[in-house]
Amino acid sequence: MNSKSRARGLQRLGAGQGPLYDAVIIGGGIVGAGVARELALRGLKIVLFEKGDFASATSSKSSKLIHGGLRYLEMYDFGLVFEALAERHWLIKTHPHLVLPLEFVLPLYEREDSPSPAARPGWMLQMGLWLYDGLALFRTPFFHKKLTAARMKEKFPGLRMKGLEGGLAYADAMMMDDEMVLECLADAHLHGAESYNYARVEKVALVPEPRSPREFLITVKENLPPQATAHRATSGEAFTVRTKEVITCVGPWTDRMGDVFQGGSGMVMKPSRGIHLLIPWKRFPIDGCLVMFAPDKRIIFVIPRKDFGAGAEMVIVGTTDAPERGDLDEVHAHGAEVQYLLANLASFFPDAKLTEKDIVSTYAGVRPLLDEGASNEAKTSREHEIWHNSDGVVFVAGGKYTTFRPMSAEIADFAFPGTKPGDSKQPLSKPEEYKARGQGGKPLWGRFTEEDVRWALSNQVPLTLEDVVFRRTPLWTQGPGLERRILERVADLCAAALGWDSARRGAEIKATEAKLAMGMQWRARGD
Repeated sequence: MNSKSRARGLQRLGAGQGPLYDAVIIGGGIVGAGVARELALRGLKIVLFEKGDFASATSSKSSKLIHGGLRYLEMYDFGLVFEALAERHWLIKTHPHLVLPLEFVLPLYEREDSPSPAARPGWMLQMGLWLYDGLALFRTPFFHKKLTAARMKEKFPGLRMKGLEGGLAYADAMMMDDEMVLECLADAHLHGAESYNYARVEKVALVPEPRSPREFLITVKENLPPQATAHRATSGEAFTVRTKEVITCVGPWTDRMGDVFQGGSGMVMKPSRGIHLLIPWKRFPIDGCLVMFAPDKRIIFVIPRKDFGAGAEMVIVGTTDAPERGDLDEVHAHGAEVQYLLANLASFFPDAKLTEKDIVSTYAGVRPLLDEGASNEAKTSREHEIWHNSDGVVFVAGGKYTTFRPMSAEIADFAFPGTKPGDSKQPLSKPEEYKARGQGGKPLWGRFTEEDVRWALSNQVPLTLEDVVFRRTPLWTQGPGLERRILERVADLCAAALGWDSARRGAEIKATEAKLAMGMQWRARGD
């Protein structure tokens, strides 16, 4: 699907030529994409609407890990960990182009010299790792093992050596979260699903009885960003879509859509903000993901991302857990949270001497947690819930990125009981086809080429420069320091593919630079 096929599809729906859909899915993150794919595999007629770009909210703001959730063992969420480890195995085995095994390391210190009073004793960690490998049915890239203090020093330059006894290494994996959403939507499209970004659902109304079977009328309006609408002669008119079922996958926004649903959502959310720091790998050259126990018992990951290619390597540090009560569309890192992460880095890596000046950008997202009365966000379960509101609209919230596939199947069973599941264990895309996308293109940045951008423009429906910089490539990880020549070249490629004039091209560059700058605004805000 590309911008032209998207426009034709919206024109058809606007002319009232759409079918009676089996389901309208609201929300284009990983859950919505997974449900669209699952229902399409079951042979149902599906359309998905996302108010912004696909994966533009929570689903592109994670730690970008595929993992079983070692810390959930302490919460006795054995079922969740077992399911997540099974999905980790499936993703690593069938998607070597999307999910890469990564070594995670737990440092072991003498008790009196530990950088954190919350550090777990070695015997407890070893027991946990045996259980972790066991719950994975020992289907793991490698079994957990012990590392010497000397080996820890080699792998993690600047690590605190006083009292260091060694470390415990175990396997999990990393991915690009937004890319997973796009691959999932592409596979859903191959099986007949429709999906539209920048299409806001404004009203969901149950058609009054005695119509049978039940039917909903969905009011939708195109929701392009300002730099796009300023250069259009007309704005999109609202149109109506008919459907038998509505499935709402909007995560943290679930209980903030009162104007859309007549029957409300029927559940209360507890949005939790998590932020991450981005530090150049050449400044912080670690070999493996270090797992740090913060004094408040949170776990903080230090994740090397060398898969971006030479010259583009980054380290991601995160995350935090804090209640988010503001505008969920304007979530940002707070200065206090940045200092919290830096303080923990200083405890574990005193010789690295990392400061604010080493941070090239930050990003922040909101987890879709349900309010279950837990004392804080870190203790809130990551299990998901599925329910109907009073009008029969299906809602889903909570869950883990790693388990999107079985969660999608469960949602499909809930909304359409009795339908026969499709083969959702088939891969989202094939490694050889993925590898061919950027071949032959002029190098652009890291391992990415101009051909990667052209392919995205032709197949992944980006409509703005920001879509390409933030979600079709990881160029955004350079923050405000992204080279202007690279931004200009990507803008040229977008203009050629999307038909922008010079005014639109300039507006897109300006808007993208403003978005890149937001990753460092915590310095000026002082919050």
